[in-house]
Amino acid sequence: MKAFDYLRRAYYKLSYYYQKFQLIVMSFVVVGIVDYFFIYEIFVSLSALFPVFILEIAPVIIIILSIFIIRGIVKFIKKMKENKHLLFLF
Repeated sequence: MKAFDYLRRAYYKLSYYYQKFQLIVMSFVVVGIVDYFFIYEIFVSLSALFPVFILEIAPVIIIILSIFIIRGIVKFIKKMKENKHLLFLF
């Protein structure tokens, strides 16, 4: 009887985590697309000041740099947790 209860709970837990994962992935995709077009429009409005090719590649460069910055921050926080240097975070 406990096995059936466990299987029933496991089904709901798996569906919950699947929906949560789906929400997170879709949030990143939607925010990424909106962010890309927002940055692209800003650089297009500056097109009179810069060469065209720089403006077309600038949103991609900014997104790549932001990914590197976020990864660095995550590694830095993990290292602080390991060394127990966190005072106010988490």
